[in-house]
Amino acid sequence: MESSFTPTEELLNIRAAQQAKLNKDIPYQEILLTRLSMHVQSKLLENRNNMLKAQGINETLFMALMILDTKESHSIQPSELSAALGSSRTNATRIADELEKQEWIERKESHNDRRCLHLHLTEQGTKFLNSLLPPQHECLRRLWSCLDQEEQKQLEKLMRKLLVRLDTMGDCIKK
Repeated sequence: MESSFTPTEELLNIRAAQQAKLNKDIPYQEILLTRLSMHVQSKLLENRNNMLKAQGINETLFMALMILDTKESHSIQPSELSAALGSSRTNATRIADELEKQEWIERKESHNDRRCLHLHLTEQGTKFLNSLLPPQHECLRRLWSCLDQEEQKQLEKLMRKLLVRLDTMGDCIKK
């Protein structure tokens, strides 16, 4: 079946044939799996970004709202948000500025330390987030419905196994 990956696969097949003529062996299956994984990841991100864009938000702002929503008090310090998002404090400030501009959060001084600010999810932010989730959940169900439950669990197991290898492997190019 044709897919957006077909041109990449065709080029890989040409490369493999060229190398075979030179009696050079390439790790075809490993290259194929790597390129396919990268392509799928790219398509997943594209799909997700389009879904969020249609809802008037981007991935970073969405994740910031989700982080705030998971906190018991719906409140977090900017430095904690920065760490949770894996971004710089400067970028976290920009994110907080945008969320505040949309009235999804408000900045409040800490009761214990006036020098300390907390970002609080507003009622409007909670309502907006709650409006985002059902359509996203439906899109995710549609996306993954091409795999039955057993296949989904197999894929998860395989991806986790590969991730452990990536986490422990380090740089594989010897310098």
